[in-house]
Amino acid sequence: MTPIVSNEHREERKLIILNAAKEVFINKGFNATTIQDIINHSGVSRGGVYTYFQNTEDIFIEILKRRDLEDVLDLKKIYGEGKTNWEALTFVLKTIQEAIENQSDDLVPAIYEYYFTTGWGTKKHLPLLENRIEQTKNSFVSILQKGINDKEFSPKIPIEDIARTIITFCDGMYLGSFHLGPEKVKLKNQFQAFLHYLSSAL
Repeated sequence: MTPIVSNEHREERKLIILNAAKEVFINKGFNATTIQDIINHSGVSRGGVYTYFQNTEDIFIEILKRRDLEDVLDLKKIYGEGKTNWEALTFVLKTIQEAIENQSDDLVPAIYEYYFTTGWGTKKHLPLLENRIEQTKNSFVSILQKGINDKEFSPKIPIEDIARTIITFCDGMYLGSFHLGPEKVKLKNQFQAFLHYLSSAL
């Protein structure tokens, strides 16, 4: 008789696999990582790994999915200290700037490697990427709309376009800093200039 496995146990097993896989991806990159590497590092049997995932790409996609959920902007936290809408907006941008300066996400090299190799062909990550952009856009739109409602902002262009421009700018700064470093791309100056742009647009 097949034993009944609880949802909690399944989630624990998946988490063991995903945490181990993330460490391997960080150390070896996406393309060099094999299922056997993940089996060895996780201590989960081959059959156990294949119970949840078909291949390394499926594992990587699941890691990206959970990572994106952690990155969703928490508006309650942003407004938690009685900030004005402009202060909330600049707080978010300052937080992003600091994250780019510190480059603390060790998985980023493997992510870019995946995007431009396997992911370029399979497109499996695109729904996640589109969802991340949409969620981030909606968070910025919420701040901008609250600013309009509070008569703090009077935007000259649609706020959805402003939100998308913020995302494009931040992604560009992240990519440029990743390749050349914050100093060479003049990260602080770029963010200061972008804040001036936003101020004039609002």
